[in-house]
Amino acid sequence: MLKSKSKIIVISGATASGKSSVAMQIAKIFNGAIINADSLQIYRDLPILSAQPSTENLIEIEHFLYGILDSKQKISVAIWLKMVAEIVEKIQQENKIPIIVGGNGMYISKLIDGINEIPEIDEKFRLQAQNLYAEIGHEKFQENFGNDKIIDKQKLLRACEVFLQTGKKIEFFQQQKPQKILENYQFIHLNLNPSRQEIYKNCDERFEKMLENNAIKEVENYLKNIGDLNSPIVNTLGFKEISDFLDKKISLAEMQKLASQKTRNYAKRQLTWFRHQFDEILFFENPQKILEYIKNIDLFNHEI
Repeated sequence: MLKSKSKIIVISGATASGKSSVAMQIAKIFNGAIINADSLQIYRDLPILSAQPSTENLIEIEHFLYGILDSKQKISVAIWLKMVAEIVEKIQQENKIPIIVGGNGMYISKLIDGINEIPEIDEKFRLQAQNLYAEIGHEKFQENFGNDKIIDKQKLLRACEVFLQTGKKIEFFQQQKPQKILENYQFIHLNLNPSRQEIYKNCDERFEKMLENNAIKEVENYLKNIGDLNSPIVNTLGFKEISDFLDKKISLAEMQKLASQKTRNYAKRQLTWFRHQFDEILFFENPQKILEYIKNIDLFNHEI
């Protein structure tokens, strides 16, 4: 008989949808190991605010790519994909099921559909691009390196870096056929999609729980001991609001209100992304329905 592809479970969903809890349940049932698909949970300095797995969860189920980078290290989709490919092979060798969980739609999209291979950029070209942007300004920079689709500063800098490194416009690489990093695997993409009202309620409750668990102290320690405000880690939901509270720019009540609102807005964008960016995705309104579905799949049968 022919062999089918080994299976990888992908659990996606908006922030506070409950996807990490579902991944834990599936891992317990099917002897799985969990891989992080969140670009901020990969950093170690804000575990509370970034909602990383508890110590108990880490002991109970094998987890990968949580809290492995310090704030000065950079992560990209390409770097993440390379790490995931190595980890999936390791998990397979242990006869476990890889379970990839997260809310980063870009990471999951490139994992499933493939990525246009753009060369890694040397640090000197990153600095050269930043200096040039500061020298000539956004408008001139846009004329030289942008197009109708590239207007965001970070995307313009990326386009400039690629050109400086390769001598080719970024569109050249984007137009190439995407390369799948895990082509010999079958993805089962399950999206936890509760009602918007439930997600918003979860967002509010989760931030309150973070505050109870010393998220304010966590941010204070980061600002005092590390203080790198150029790190991607400062984009963690709630960081800016807590920082403003610590600087006495806003009250505690204002901080909670603003952070909760920003989290709900982010969840709304995630819901839209997952609804429109994937061809093969199954939506489930609650965790129980995901578990019922997955129990009817023979994840270990590789023969057809």
